[in-house]
Amino acid sequence: MFKCLGLIASLYHFVFSSIRTFIIPTSILLFIMSISSSHAIELKGGERKAPELKESEQAIWSSEVIDIERVTPTLYLVRSYQDIQLNEDEPAVKMGANSFIYIDEHDAYLIDTPWNVSDMPDLMSWLQMKGLTLKGALVTHYHADSAAGLGYLDKAGFATYASDMTNTLLKKEGKPIANHTFLSRNFEFVKGRIETFFPGAGHSMDNLVVWLPGEKILIGGCFLKSNHSSHLGWTGDADLENWYHAASRVNAKYPDVKLAFPGHGKGVKGGVIIEHTMAITKDLASSK
Repeated sequence: MFKCLGLIASLYHFVFSSIRTFIIPTSILLFIMSISSSHAIELKGGERKAPELKESEQAIWSSEVIDIERVTPTLYLVRSYQDIQLNEDEPAVKMGANSFIYIDEHDAYLIDTPWNVSDMPDLMSWLQMKGLTLKGALVTHYHADSAAGLGYLDKAGFATYASDMTNTLLKKEGKPIANHTFLSRNFEFVKGRIETFFPGAGHSMDNLVVWLPGEKILIGGCFLKSNHSSHLGWTGDADLENWYHAASRVNAKYPDVKLAFPGHGKGVKGGVIIEHTMAITKDLASSK
């Protein structure tokens, strides 16, 4: 490595001492800079980590399939899309689904994957650009708008987490499962920072909500419905009679929510979307 660095220094000296007499081709300059840059990110033990980029350089990242926006200093919202036909006699509409990246210094934790496997490379490029290391991914239920990227992450060697019920349902449908399993009721994904709660069936038999205690943010997945939703959307796997009761448990457990997000749509301050979910499921509830 020292010989290589010596060679780089010699090349730089040659380039800049000769610049008055002739113009160095751009390709040579880029080659020299790429050698230097590759050694700048080599760490002890041969590990490699993307360097931190300046804010102006971060703007280079772009994607045609996902949008990523900062919600708080520790949380980013990832929005992915699919064309969905809600009614047979109407054209398909573009619908967004919410995933989240929680940041702990240089570590990143994914809460739900983007809707399509093909979205994953763009997400990974964003993490690399930010100089973040993905430490694990958690999914809130087994539908594609939560768990489509599990197989991609597993093949790439990342830790993925799902409840025992979610993995059972994924396996039953022949879809990739998470490589770590936890019991459905409660799970501390990141100690003191990210935890899950299973309130009971609603949108699906396995739906979880995710709580960020430090920020008092609730991530409801498809279990919580946007304030702009006047209906429950896809209910093919729902427990309509229990959904209201499950939402009531969430409302009781998290009375001090500062910000809550549904699986589709915008986040809202306070527990308004919990109350909205209760309101549009109440008439369907069983008497239990």
